[in-house]
Amino acid sequence: MIIVQKNTIKEAMPVFSPQAIESWRDDLIALQIQSKIHWNYPLKRFNTLKVGGNAACLINVLNHFDLSKILPFINRHKLSWFVLGKGSNLIVPDSGWPGIVLRLAGDFKYWKPDELVHQVKVGSGLADATFAQKCIPLGWTGLEFLIGIPGSIGGAIAMNAGAHGGEVSDFLSKVWWMDMDGNHHEAKGESLDFAYRYSPLNGKNGTVITDALFQLKRSNSEMVRANVEKYQKFRFEKQPQNLPNCGSVFKNPPQGYAGRLIESVGLKGYRIGNAQISEKHSNFIVNLGDASAQDIIDLMTLAQKKVREAYQIELVSEVQVLSF
Repeated sequence: MIIVQKNTIKEAMPVFSPQAIESWRDDLIALQIQSKIHWNYPLKRFNTLKVGGNAACLINVLNHFDLSKILPFINRHKLSWFVLGKGSNLIVPDSGWPGIVLRLAGDFKYWKPDELVHQVKVGSGLADATFAQKCIPLGWTGLEFLIGIPGSIGGAIAMNAGAHGGEVSDFLSKVWWMDMDGNHHEAKGESLDFAYRYSPLNGKNGTVITDALFQLKRSNSEMVRANVEKYQKFRFEKQPQNLPNCGSVFKNPPQGYAGRLIESVGLKGYRIGNAQISEKHSNFIVNLGDASAQDIIDLMTLAQKKVREAYQIELVSEVQVLSF
C-alpha cells in the first residue's frame, strides 16, 4: 500500500521478479472478475510527471463487485497496492511497482445530480475537471476550483484537495468507501476529521473511496462559468503547463508559501538531471525530458534541506512518493 514519505524522501527499490508474481498470478486470474488485468504494465504513461517503471499488475476495476473481490485478495496475499487516479500528485519509482495498481473505471465514473436540492452523487473515478464542467449548466457553485486540479474525485477526497480558499470537504455531504475485507462503509462528511490536505480516508489507511455525495450552492450558469474560466486562467498564468509536472510539490507551511520559500533560497530554475524546479512557480518540479524519479526526489530533498537551514521550517511533501 501507499506510504507517503513526508519529510525525508527516499526512493523505493522494490524487488520485481517473475517468480514473485507467479506466487499469486493464478489466484488472481481465478477470481474471474470482469475487470481487465494487465501484467508488467508501464506506469510512466499514467502519471503526469511521466516518470517511473512498470507495475507488476494493473487492474482497470469496472464495478463495486469486482473491487469487493480484489481488495480481500490483496489483503490475503499481503501485496503492495495503490489506487491510481489521473496520476497527478504522484511519483512512481524508477524501479517500478512490485504489486497491484487499481484504476477505478466503468461504474466508478458516473454523475447523478438532484436538481431540486442541488446535490450530486458521483463515482470516485470521475475526473475533477469533468465535475467542474458539469456544474456550469446547472448553475451550481462551490467546487469550480476543481477545474484546475488534474485528478479524480476519489483522490481529491483522499487528500482533501483545495484551491482559492476552498476545500473538497467543505461541500462533501456523504462518502462511501470499501475496506480491505471488501466491506462497504459510509459516513457523513461532517463526521470525518478532515484537515489541510489531509483525509482519514487516504489509501494508506486501507480504504478505497467508491462514491461521494456533494451539497452545492445554487447560483447561475453565467457566474459559475466565469469562476471556472477565472481559475483556468490563473492556472495557465501562474503554473507550468507545457512540461510534465505533478502539481504542487509541498504543502504551504503556516509561516508562508512553499514556492516563495524555495525561491528565496535560490532554487528557482535549479536542475538535477532533467528535473527542474519550475522557473514559473517554485513549488512545481517539471520534467524537461526523460527525467528520472530519483532526479525529482533529489530536488525535493534539496529544497527541504535549503529551506530548513535558512528558516528552520520543515516543508512537508504534498506529492505521494510510492514505497511499500
